[in-house]
Amino acid sequence: MAIWFRVAIAAGMSVIISSAVMSEAFAEQLKLGVSLPLSGPASLAGTSIREGIEFAVKRANKNGGVFGQDVKIFIEDDEGNPTKGVTAIRKLIEQDGVVGISGTYVSAVAAAESKVAKEYRVPMISAGSTSSAVTDANTAGDPWFFRAFPGSNTQAKQTAVDTLTKLNAKTVAVLYENSIYGKSLADDFKANYQAAGGKVIAMEAYNPGDKDFYSSLTNIRAQSPSAVYIAGLMDSGAQIIRQAGELGVQTRIVGSGSMMSDKLIELAGPASEGFAVSSMFEPRTPNRHGAEFAKEFRAAYHKEPDVYSAIGFDSMGLLIEAARRVGKPDGAGIQQQLLNMRDFPLTQGPDGTTAKFDDKGSVEFLVGLAIVKNGKREWLPFN
Repeated sequence: MAIWFRVAIAAGMSVIISSAVMSEAFAEQLKLGVSLPLSGPASLAGTSIREGIEFAVKRANKNGGVFGQDVKIFIEDDEGNPTKGVTAIRKLIEQDGVVGISGTYVSAVAAAESKVAKEYRVPMISAGSTSSAVTDANTAGDPWFFRAFPGSNTQAKQTAVDTLTKLNAKTVAVLYENSIYGKSLADDFKANYQAAGGKVIAMEAYNPGDKDFYSSLTNIRAQSPSAVYIAGLMDSGAQIIRQAGELGVQTRIVGSGSMMSDKLIELAGPASEGFAVSSMFEPRTPNRHGAEFAKEFRAAYHKEPDVYSAIGFDSMGLLIEAARRVGKPDGAGIQQQLLNMRDFPLTQGPDGTTAKFDDKGSVEFLVGLAIVKNGKREWLPFN
């Protein structure tokens, strides 16, 4: 064999090997961000959501990852604070190079963060933010903030009807958090409850982080409503329920979707007996995909999942699947894939529920109702 031919072969092999090494070294890795309140008043929910998010990533990586590599996530604690949330989102995008974000839980923070995400054309999927105002702020047909479950207006309407018909409560006092989430939820509940034939006899506001609700509960007790509806976060909700028990408030207490957690039952104690709550997911769900998630989560964490871990799992799972279908880590491509994807199964809602986003980035499905009996939530049938 001629010397020049052997040299050419050697050179060719060198190029092939070098190309393979470079390809491996510079292969595109899917980087996704997470913004959650991991400290502060909303941290109980935030830590559960994080578990669901991390479980989705572990599950994906166990099955080969995306683009031939493990999915990498970057997690920021926004503390439930809009200013810190904006800082967190900018860091995730500018420094960490994420192309999609799961976040956040507090609606006021989501409203602030989503503006930054839209500016950078990086899609966000809610990790618990319920306020319909955040998705309503999207440009129709071009949303950058998505929610894979019904917004506050749908949840409030369903709970209002259930309170009147399933719980037979003809009069209600509303105790709400003075925030974008609590106020919108309270207003929607009131409008739908009264439209269905019920009567709201009191509206009492409290501030985020408040711990003393005795005065408001005393005022409500004097008016003898058939039920009390709490529009707020789980931490405050648990204290309201416990303090209502201490005051001997003998009326049904109904909570918003943020309170569908075993942690609330633990914090409120025996006073939670009979508590009714809007519910999108329970471990004993009739949703087959949700039931499979519950089984796998239970085996991995040796405890029951809750709606927060389910939301986190769905949120991160959607981002991973959208990126996989796009074929590269591209934020604009992921956004378009989310809008067009109709077959991604959700853990929440009735059996067969999928993430069918509307032009404002929200998903609609029937919300259930659960009642605490003997220290456990019992899910009433969907209807």
